[in-house]
Amino acid sequence: YLCGEQIMELCKLREDTKRNIHAIIDKFAERGLRSLAVSRQEVPEKTKESPGAPWQFVGLLSLFDPPRHDSAETIRRALHLGVNVKMITGKLL
Repeated sequence: YLCGEQIMELCKLREDTKRNIHAIIDKFAERGLRSLAVSRQEVPEKTKESPGAPWQFVGLLSLFDPPRHDSAETIRRALHLGVNVKMITGKLL
């Protein structure tokens, strides 16, 4: 798994294209959706060691990834035990 930024670098996209992709990812995030960047590379048959053709950006997929049903209870228990709970999102990684 590679994050969108790594996919964009792998595909050697132009800066304006990267900005457009980031704008789409931000729009997905505003709606509570995660983003998955997709790319592809053609490798000549029977030559897995070959570096292959350049990577091509295919597109973005939006994914709905709701919190687990027991997340609230787990956090409540942790707080009750004195654990300082921090929520980390992909934007902070």
